[in-house]
Amino acid sequence: PSCTVRAAGHTRDAFIRVVHTQLPKRCSLLCPTGSIAQTVALHKAVHSMARRARTMAVILCTLATTAALLAPRVDVARRMAPARAEAAEAEAEAPALTDAQADANKKTLEFRSTRYFFGRVQVYLGPEYKPLSEVLEPTLKDDTSAVSSVVVPLPFGMVIEESATYPGKIEVLELVEGGNAEKAGILPGDLLRGTTAMALNIAESAEEDFGFSVGLTEGTRQVAYLPSDRKSFDFVMAALQSNNADNGGPGEAALVFERRVKEPAAPAE
Repeated sequence: PSCTVRAAGHTRDAFIRVVHTQLPKRCSLLCPTGSIAQTVALHKAVHSMARRARTMAVILCTLATTAALLAPRVDVARRMAPARAEAAEAEAEAPALTDAQADANKKTLEFRSTRYFFGRVQVYLGPEYKPLSEVLEPTLKDDTSAVSSVVVPLPFGMVIEESATYPGKIEVLELVEGGNAEKAGILPGDLLRGTTAMALNIAESAEEDFGFSVGLTEGTRQVAYLPSDRKSFDFVMAALQSNNADNGGPGEAALVFERRVKEPAAPAE
């Protein structure tokens, strides 16, 4: 309740109590002997310094609070900077696709309805390779089907099974709503005729020496095309899963499908 000021260099006996009507109530000053005007001036100076001290304290507290609020955002921005720089560098280093690669790198299925079955399809193998040209035999022998290739990101979002209608073929059973397979235009009933996968190149002389693997780290792995006809279901599943980015794959696969695109011709009377 009291405000006490003591001048340096004076002994206790040199101080007297001075109370003046202009001073705030319950505020006493201990000061050396002098005029009342000097006492009042000292009183004003003390309170002026106190106000400045309070102002500085508020400013310092405000700056400290602002720094505390901004520090996490600055820290997050610093942590994100290297990742953004790497993504920008990878995008800048990505080679431009040739016309043939861009044509094969389809994101939605496009089937052509022709008078006779046309089994040639271009399979996208990535920006480092020339697209693979494959020729497939028709599953339906009445020239009502067509084949097409599409590049689908993982996870595919589709359920496949060994076809009960077409022995030796893999058939799409159902799709996950809003999944990548649905976005690519894949439908239940489509036949999976082939897929790209990451293969271990044991010997390049024979296709049988390509071992599709999941999480393989030893040996030379490269993108290869696997026709899925008459392959075991587990083998096809391993090939599909080898494309997962967590397994060192590209995170997408080129899938070849066959679909009935028109009704059979009416028998001649």
